[in-house]
Amino acid sequence: MLQECSKSTSSFKKVFSWIGLSKINQLKKPIKDMNKEEEFSCIMNWIIHKMPKREAITIRFEASGRTYQAKIRHNGQRLCANKPTLMTTVAEPILYVWQEEDTYNTLTADKIRSAIQRADLINRQKEQEAAQKVMEIFTSLD
Repeated sequence: MLQECSKSTSSFKKVFSWIGLSKINQLKKPIKDMNKEEEFSCIMNWIIHKMPKREAITIRFEASGRTYQAKIRHNGQRLCANKPTLMTTVAEPILYVWQEEDTYNTLTADKIRSAIQRADLINRQKEQEAAQKVMEIFTSLD
């Protein structure tokens, strides 16, 4: 879907207009308590309805068992999406790490960026631990 947007065959809002939060109480639900589908819907809804003009954020999502990220920006008149790129850090990377107070109603571009930065720290730590285990295996073979 993001590829359709990046090729300019369809507008961002048109492609993602079907995504919605199914219940009004989800607007106040902590994002950290949402499943991945609810989390993605929450972020996409915020982007479509609340993202300020001239803002750009990165989103992360899973598709076909792989994890991708893409940059979405509001150019002042419409939303544009870059082609999604495959995340190749660790197997099953963490996409976002939300704070307890983060909900759809309190979401901002800075909170999305912070959630990604916290996830990146955990992913790097997982990557370092995996590399250390590999090194331990090689050194134990001597």
